[in-house]
Amino acid sequence: MPRFGTLPPDVPVDRRLEMLAPAFAVRVRKVLATLDGGRAEWPFETLRTEARQTFLYGFGRDYDDGRGIVTRATSALYSWHGFGLALDIVEKDATPWVAPSTFWNAIGDAAEKFGLVWAGRWHATDLPHVQWGACPVSPTEEDRMLFRTQGMKAVWTKYGAAA
Repeated sequence: MPRFGTLPPDVPVDRRLEMLAPAFAVRVRKVLATLDGGRAEWPFETLRTEARQTFLYGFGRDYDDGRGIVTRATSALYSWHGFGLALDIVEKDATPWVAPSTFWNAIGDAAEKFGLVWAGRWHATDLPHVQWGACPVSPTEEDRMLFRTQGMKAVWTKYGAAA
């Protein structure tokens, strides 16, 4: 297992659906209800803090435990996770990131049924990632500025996810 640099302490993950934009959370609950009865899945990560994003960005760059690069986003504001408009859904077992394609496709199909975007269909796939359907693939500089000046709820309103 490759290791370079010292692996820092894990930064806590937020799994609370209440941290997501309200309209997004409603649809995520519908996705999870649709999947209920199949393999056990759960929201692994919802709102991502800057500290968590920095920790994840270090994998494959400053340190590694075999995961390699985890994210390309240098800041939480370069990922919809940092705005409460994305979450990762994984299998609820000892190896949550290792599941058959049928599991991931079921997440994608359910997400798309409710107007969400599943990153499993992207060129650079991200199987657990689901985000609000009205958002572009990544936040823009305008989105980051809106967040900094008016707060997260202003971004939710911009993309129709506030209520």
